[in-house]
Amino acid sequence: MAPRDEAHRLLAAGREADVYLRPDGLLVKRNRAGRAAGPEAELMRYLRRQGVPVPRVADVSETDLVMEYVPGPRMSQEVDARPWRAGALGRELAELHRRLDAVPAPGFLDGEGGLLHLDLHPGNVVLGPEGPVVVDWAGARRGDRRVDVAMSWLAMAVAPLRPFKRLARSRLLRGFLSGVDGDVRQAMPAAAAIRLARHQRDEAEVSAVRRLVADCTG
Repeated sequence: MAPRDEAHRLLAAGREADVYLRPDGLLVKRNRAGRAAGPEAELMRYLRRQGVPVPRVADVSETDLVMEYVPGPRMSQEVDARPWRAGALGRELAELHRRLDAVPAPGFLDGEGGLLHLDLHPGNVVLGPEGPVVVDWAGARRGDRRVDVAMSWLAMAVAPLRPFKRLARSRLLRGFLSGVDGDVRQAMPAAAAIRLARHQRDEAEVSAVRRLVADCTG
């Protein structure tokens, strides 16, 4: 760890970035591959102006995105701790998508169309004191909003779970799908292609993705 991190506490280590809590209570997100932090900071500032619940950006350097710390569990942690809330949490995630439907996509994002988070799953929603807050906007772009919704559906549906957690996932998915447009099924092939191209996936996940695509398009 670099000297400047010695007083920082590692909170999370994702596929591409680490998140630290600084002694002053702010969070630092650092991409391990050295990807510039500026574009994500610019988007988050834009989203706050649009009323989207995202953390406030405090500072940004070439590699570090410094933002407010939002206390609270991730939605995924809440599902694990209180599985009887899974249906309501699924509906809450659908409501976040409806809010994004109404946000004009900024012109500085790649692509054409609406605003896509492309990784909006329960692990990227913090249940803060003032409501849910969406984090990790590094992969955002413009495109078909239905693809964003389908990406969320996929993320929840294909994650490997122990048997006793599958009932909670079923309730989570039912709640989510009750709050989104049925046209999302048409976007499932595109969402699956994005997911499978992003990272190396094991055979079980690839099979699960293909089954869901077949169910949606058959």
